[in-house]
Amino acid sequence: MRGTKIIGMALAPTLTLTLGVVGAGAATTLVLGASAAVAAERAWGKPAALTDERGANTSAGVKVTTDGTAVTVWTSGTGDDPQELWGATRAADATAWSAPVRIATGQQRVSEVHLVTSRDGSATVSWDRFTTERFDSHSTSTLLPGAGTWTEPAPITSAPFANDLMLVSGPDGHLTAVWNGNPTPGEDESDEGVFASDLANRGGAWSEAVQISDGSVYELRAAAAGDGAVTVAWQADVSGHQALRAATRAAGSTGWSAPAVITNGSSSPIDLDVQAAADGSALISWWSLSTPRSFVHRPAGSTAWSPTERIPGVEDHQTAVAPRLEADGRVTALWEFESKRILTATRAVNGTWSQTRTLVEPGDLFRAWTPDIGRDGTLVVMLMTLDGDLRSLVRSDGIWRKPVDVGRVDPHTEGFVAAGADGRAVAVWNKELGMTSDYYRIDQVWTAATGAAKPAGPAARRDYVGDDGFPDLYARGTNGSLVVYEGNAAGKVSLTADGGTWPTTSTLIPFGDLDGDGANDTLVTNAAGDLYRYSPRRGTPVTPQAASAKIGSGWKPFDGLTYSGDFTADGRPDLIARETATGDLYLYAGTTTGGFTRTGKIGTSWKGLTIVGAGDLNGDRHADLIARTANGDLYRYNGTGKGTISSGAKIGTGWGGMADFIGIGDLTGDGKDDILGRITTGDLYRYAGNGTGGIGSGTKIGTGWKDFTSVR
Repeated sequence: MRGTKIIGMALAPTLTLTLGVVGAGAATTLVLGASAAVAAERAWGKPAALTDERGANTSAGVKVTTDGTAVTVWTSGTGDDPQELWGATRAADATAWSAPVRIATGQQRVSEVHLVTSRDGSATVSWDRFTTERFDSHSTSTLLPGAGTWTEPAPITSAPFANDLMLVSGPDGHLTAVWNGNPTPGEDESDEGVFASDLANRGGAWSEAVQISDGSVYELRAAAAGDGAVTVAWQADVSGHQALRAATRAAGSTGWSAPAVITNGSSSPIDLDVQAAADGSALISWWSLSTPRSFVHRPAGSTAWSPTERIPGVEDHQTAVAPRLEADGRVTALWEFESKRILTATRAVNGTWSQTRTLVEPGDLFRAWTPDIGRDGTLVVMLMTLDGDLRSLVRSDGIWRKPVDVGRVDPHTEGFVAAGADGRAVAVWNKELGMTSDYYRIDQVWTAATGAAKPAGPAARRDYVGDDGFPDLYARGTNGSLVVYEGNAAGKVSLTADGGTWPTTSTLIPFGDLDGDGANDTLVTNAAGDLYRYSPRRGTPVTPQAASAKIGSGWKPFDGLTYSGDFTADGRPDLIARETATGDLYLYAGTTTGGFTRTGKIGTSWKGLTIVGAGDLNGDRHADLIARTANGDLYRYNGTGKGTISSGAKIGTGWGGMADFIGIGDLTGDGKDDILGRITTGDLYRYAGNGTGGIGSGTKIGTGWKDFTSVR
């Protein structure tokens, strides 16, 4: 078995998230914070693949229905062969997605996919299947509330020759399609323009197309307000100049307003975006090669658009994502400035902008997805880094929270995020796996979500904060303070939770669920040798104020108290303790009453060894130990499942420079337990377990950990 030596090795550093607490790495510094309770409520679950690794799959969007069900659709297949349209759902109280369902098959070059939801809880998708004749090419399919399958695809009969077709849904499920093109194939090109048609009832017929505007149209966007009003904007070619026009159909009306002139100019509007709020207000934004992100706003109850405005301080035309229209008519902008710093400001209904605030300092940010806002005001934006990390930035209850690692992406990733009525979020994205022989990308669709129902099973090993399935790390300050670093999908520890300040003479042992309440516990010994079990609420950090119970005394003669898992195969966590004077090693088995019983001596001559609970390193489902000798050799001792351990097997050398090493659990998400090590200079390394008892070479995941008195 290969030894692992870290001293003198050239190890590639991996940047981590700095959160203003001594001990984290340096990449992105957060300015505003969040309480541990909120962090637990908004915890992201582990990313999961919705598709297999064999096809070319492209995510087309994600929405959350009124009952909290997440709905996503994607296309499957390359452009050379007929493509298919697929979908999946995840109920509000579920922790997993449904099996994928085929919506349509035999579609040639699926494009212009739009997913909308209605107030009754249904979801409808529209798409263009591209036929050579271009007749009857746009279709829709609906997922009714509570249904497991989508309705049979049906053509939008009023749009046989349409481009840039957009589908929007009114509050009563009324669907409106808007597009540019001709009403009938073969008509004179002078009849080109913007058209609209409605489907008032499911199973009914689409209304005859109504022309909103004439002339050539190059881009079109639309949105429906909460009261049913529909706003459409488009890029028009007027007398040789690229122009932006808009029209509105008021709630309850069948007629459209005359096209309003939004802007005229010689530079084409780019990244056109239209939004409508619940109160009927609307927002149109865009940028061009000659101007930065600009917008016009129409207040609720008004028919007039505001003069063109720009986001304060935004000079570069590509640095701002489309500003978000809030439910009350406010406008919130997010933009990048000076080496990927993320800034924000909010425009009040009266047109006054708030003071600009810095959310994320300069770092390795690469791109931001279009944000989304839930009906409770929660705003969610996803950020991609140059290192391939996907992070979320959330404003909840009016407060911007700390960025959270969600998963891994590639530079070509395209993704979507949706926020439900209660602010819970779901993200869907593509991950490139390779290329076909015909040079088509092979993509897999991935997803992650926040706020899923808590699993009925036990908490994951060493998961103390967030209840997200990732193991966490305890770090003690010189004054006895405890900081809990949360593991994340990137295989790092980043987001922190405050564990309070404990007596410096106390020892904290991260432990499993000893009292059987479904949450992991923490054991604490004091200077007198008393042993306490602290049982915080699941997903929240332990503090001196957490619920506790004294479960023993007389522990002063012992050191090396260690938790690794279950040594007796009875489903309860066990404790390892070494008698300081003799070096004898004892096993204390967890009991049904939340305490321990000593089962006997399991080793001798353990003096001078540093003992760490490794979890299950060799994959046999029994807890193991690792120990370091005085000369820096590292040994693994396999648990037998019978309350004993095997003889040691050397798995590494050169570990004498470690101030601490920790059996962290499965930090990388591959199902194999890993090891962390803090060297005396303060760098933190991750050693990935191979599942057969060995560990790989170290990957640096943090710096600045030198000032902690202990890490475990």
